[in-house]
Amino acid sequence: MRNIISFKSLVKNYNFFLFDQWGVLHNGHKKFPKAENCLKYLKEKNKKIILISNSSMPTANSISNLKKIGFSETLYDLCITSGQIALNFIQKDIYDKYGKICFPLKLSKDKIKVFNLKCTKDIKKANFAMIADLEAGLTILDFAEDLDNMIKNNTPLLCSNPDFLVNDNNKLSMCGGTVAQLYEDMGGKVIRYGKPYEPIYRNIKKTMKITNSSKVLVIGDSLWHDIAGGNQMGFDSLWIKNGIHKTKLNKKKEIQLLLENYKPKYAIKELKL
Repeated sequence: MRNIISFKSLVKNYNFFLFDQWGVLHNGHKKFPKAENCLKYLKEKNKKIILISNSSMPTANSISNLKKIGFSETLYDLCITSGQIALNFIQKDIYDKYGKICFPLKLSKDKIKVFNLKCTKDIKKANFAMIADLEAGLTILDFAEDLDNMIKNNTPLLCSNPDFLVNDNNKLSMCGGTVAQLYEDMGGKVIRYGKPYEPIYRNIKKTMKITNSSKVLVIGDSLWHDIAGGNQMGFDSLWIKNGIHKTKLNKKKEIQLLLENYKPKYAIKELKL
């Protein structure tokens, strides 16, 4: 891993730039002006910019949120979310294989509406369960009973947001990916969409007509998701230190183990020119 102090020094080496959103471009409420300047610079250089998010909502929602925060659509060429990929594949991967009756794991009403889910509160009647973004304050204990019952009924779990944690306005909260990982560790079947899993990257490669992986740079703060996804696809990666792992930076053994496992090519404290 090579530590850099300027994003600009990498730009000439790549044609496609895949940016994570939360923790890299904004904190969920306010944009990072230095990061916005990086997008503007890439546009000046005629580079292709892709914004990729593990939000469980459709892409249109993400674009709307970016506008509210202050990011113009002219600053990027493509935006894609894990929720959009889940919507695209739910018929083939879930309904056709398991059935259409869903057990909602703390799903909000808007998620149920967006996915047009037929829900039941009786796990025995469900063909699958689904988890997405979580309300702040929830813990693993809030899911213990449901997960035990799902194991007993051999219920597959659809996870439309595989993130473990989210940094919402500088406060860390648990995401659906943490619960999904526990369920898998318990022996449950989990179907995930988003970073670091291949379907979302296949969509990007096809849409943007990417044929040379060496010309793609992934920029993200999550070693578990952004950097891992880039590695899986053969893309170089730039790790943003002041993101989701910021609190671990002073825990040298822990962060060193993560870096040995995920091996980002570059690292920078924050995204800036």
